[in-house]
Amino acid sequence: MNNFRSGLIKKFMRVSGFRGLLVLTGLCFTLIMAVLFVFQPFFLRLIDLKVYDTMFRSTYSDQISEDVVIVDLDEESLAEFGQWPWPRYRVAMLLEKIRRAGPLSIGLDMVFAEEDRTSPRIIRGQLEKELGVFIDFTGLPAGLEDNDAILAGILEKGPFALGYYFDPEVSASGSADNLSDSATLDSLQVAVLGGKNAQPLDRALFKASRIINNIPVLSAAASGSGFMNVAPDSDGIIRRVPLIMHYNGDVYPSLALSVMLNALDSKQTVIRTNSQGVESLRLGGLTIPLDSRGQMLLNYRGPSRTVKYISARDILQDALEPGLLSGKIIFLGTSSAGLKDIRTTPIDPVYPGVEAQATVVDNILSRDFLSRPDWASGLELSLVVLMGLVTTFFMVLLGALWVIVPLALSGLGIWFGALHLLESNGLFISPLMPLITLAGSFSVLTFQKFWVEEREKRKIKLSFEHYLSPQVVRRIIKNPALLKLGGEKKNVSILFSDIRNFTRISESLEPHELVSFMNDYLTAMTEIILKNGGTLDKYMGDAIMAFFGAPEDMPEHARITTHTAVEMLNKMYECRDRWCFPGFDRVEIGVGISSGPVIVGNMGSEKRLNYTVMGDQVNLASRLEGLTKEYGVKILVSQFTREETGQGFTFREIDLVRVKGKERPVAVYEPVDKDYFTGGEFAYIPLFEQGLAAYRSQNWDEAEELFKRVLAVKPQDNPSLIYIDRCKQMINFPPGPKWDGVWIMKTK
Repeated sequence: MNNFRSGLIKKFMRVSGFRGLLVLTGLCFTLIMAVLFVFQPFFLRLIDLKVYDTMFRSTYSDQISEDVVIVDLDEESLAEFGQWPWPRYRVAMLLEKIRRAGPLSIGLDMVFAEEDRTSPRIIRGQLEKELGVFIDFTGLPAGLEDNDAILAGILEKGPFALGYYFDPEVSASGSADNLSDSATLDSLQVAVLGGKNAQPLDRALFKASRIINNIPVLSAAASGSGFMNVAPDSDGIIRRVPLIMHYNGDVYPSLALSVMLNALDSKQTVIRTNSQGVESLRLGGLTIPLDSRGQMLLNYRGPSRTVKYISARDILQDALEPGLLSGKIIFLGTSSAGLKDIRTTPIDPVYPGVEAQATVVDNILSRDFLSRPDWASGLELSLVVLMGLVTTFFMVLLGALWVIVPLALSGLGIWFGALHLLESNGLFISPLMPLITLAGSFSVLTFQKFWVEEREKRKIKLSFEHYLSPQVVRRIIKNPALLKLGGEKKNVSILFSDIRNFTRISESLEPHELVSFMNDYLTAMTEIILKNGGTLDKYMGDAIMAFFGAPEDMPEHARITTHTAVEMLNKMYECRDRWCFPGFDRVEIGVGISSGPVIVGNMGSEKRLNYTVMGDQVNLASRLEGLTKEYGVKILVSQFTREETGQGFTFREIDLVRVKGKERPVAVYEPVDKDYFTGGEFAYIPLFEQGLAAYRSQNWDEAEELFKRVLAVKPQDNPSLIYIDRCKQMINFPPGPKWDGVWIMKTK
């Protein structure tokens, strides 16, 4: 009694210690994942971006505002009016035609950083300076001598916003190195709302050190301007764009925001900040969510050209439908690849930059924003810790298989919950780290559990009897060297069997019914094989592979293998009532046998061996099993097995075939036994052989008649039916005098 109690205590201590080790491992792994989440290595950030792209592609809406239109300097426009840049007078003509169509606001997604060198004034000055030649443009009105002045005159008339570029910060001193005059830039009138610990804007926003601006005459004429900078992520994909940037003590809007301000006839904005940086921008009665750097997450509506495009050529040629631009917000830009304003987005790798600007305006007009709220990181970290603890809890209490269901449900809940938030609320909560924690914790704890449990178990003798005959086991026990890699050449017979229509049978059964049937069937067939001295090589689903004549010599292996196949069929008929399923009269099997020299021995690696056979006869036996379906018979043996079987069986030659992968034809036979066919009626065999001889002599009519006589003795004889059909084909399409009577099998 004391020994029993002591054993229980020791077992309890082992179990408790094992569970404690699992808990400790789970907590350590969770802590590691939490640290990784906080510091976010580059590769994790990159994977997180790809996760966002996958989620976005699954949830984005293609409903776009009809109030945003892009006037496109497309390939057709460039082909019609010449390469870019166009003379400014032509740009002025285009803008004037757009302005007269009555849009609310017009944004130019381009920079006029230099004077137009095609202006008559510029041309005259250059010729006089460089060649000493003075040209007088007689008859040319003075107002047409300067293309920039013409364009400026148009810009003064309408609600135009010009684009420019900020260069990023290049020096710690923050000194400005302007490439163009910044005096005419339109800064925002900003009211900042922030708490005591809120970051100042000059620290939170992207800070520019210089600008690439339009020439002063154009900047002064336009009613607005905005930067066109984008901020690609580390993989080069544009997922967000800055709406505001800091420069020389002021805050400046993006081109899209400037266009919106023109449309609203307002310059006043309210920026809300917090301890992390920017939180949102308020425009009139609308709040636009931004990230801490003042960037807006773009809610793309689809691939390129989802926004309405109008060719600049159509406008210049007055081919535009009246009223099409009235009350719209217009962006003038290009989709031409040659002008290099092409971006990559989560949806489309070839996306015009001007359409990204238009997407910002569409999101604002539709009030359909995407955002990553400030509390997202805290929630994700909580989920990381929760997934680690939940996985550890289930792994300690349940087995690895039982824990899969709750953990899979947890993972699916996180994934689809994140998808729902993105689709319904426009909130991006990354499921990446919680899912990695869940999967990683499960894998680590499963491995540890397996390793510890296997270490605690004592090594048991490998049960060879389950798949080898007793004599093989005795030989291996007597000579352990047999477990080493290698093989020897022996003459054996190989048997393959397979259940007909197994896929349909398995689909008609419940899993537990299928397992029960397979166990019953394989047990019955394996017992027959082992009883007759065979070696079970392997199970392949419903298929069985066995061989006879190794490792112990078996002089009559061909006859014994054929007898085994007949016993297997008899067992199938004996159990036909037990193995009966809805939709099937009975279970049917096919058996293929071939005999000859093969390599037999232990194959595999030094750590995992398999006592098996290899060689042409193995492949042939497998092919013959497949041919039983073609000829509608239960057993087929090769001519080699037929020759070695000797007395005791009656064989019917079925055909001379060339199986797939073999050049030499092989005669195949069907063994018949008095217990195999009811009544022991074999009178049809001579008739069949006569029909086969006539068939090979190309006496098609005679052969067909003989096979029909076979059917009178043995109705529904499938080989006879096949040959009758072949004879009819041969009559219509004779094979020619060189035909050797071989039937070529196209499939395995």
